[in-house]
Amino acid sequence: MERFVVENGTFRSRNMLRLYSHKETQKTQSYNEKPNPELIKQDYIGPPDKDSNLRPYVRCIPDNETALAKMLRNKRVEVEAWNQDFWSKHNKRFYEEKEDFTKIHHQAGSTDISADEMSVFYKHFLDKNRKIHALYNLSWYIKNFELLILAFRVALQKLLKRRKL
Repeated sequence: MERFVVENGTFRSRNMLRLYSHKETQKTQSYNEKPNPELIKQDYIGPPDKDSNLRPYVRCIPDNETALAKMLRNKRVEVEAWNQDFWSKHNKRFYEEKEDFTKIHHQAGSTDISADEMSVFYKHFLDKNRKIHALYNLSWYIKNFELLILAFRVALQKLLKRRKL
């Protein structure tokens, strides 16, 4: 199995994945293994998840993290977990229904399904899930607004701290 090394934000092929930090070097056994947040100096963005197709984050925990910055980091992790959960379930439903749709067409004697026939399925799926998507979007906007307010408060706190020095 091919392994990679991350140096300065770029992947290179190696026997081990090494994430360099001012704290210490961390070795992981595979490309998909998440690094320890206490040992990395920047946020880590992993490969796309097989269920949700989202790229998971591992948030760095800075040495001098304030209580407000910790609250922001934890809120980000919470929102990312919520988003991951939603899209994993949504994609599972989508692929199950798509599989059922293709099975019905194959049982009816149709070997190939045209793009027009698939568009009927896609339209039906979207119409059926319209309410779920609308609620997701509303929740997503609210959660992001909360993150924006927290990020503003953290930035303001940093600015005021610098001005006092």
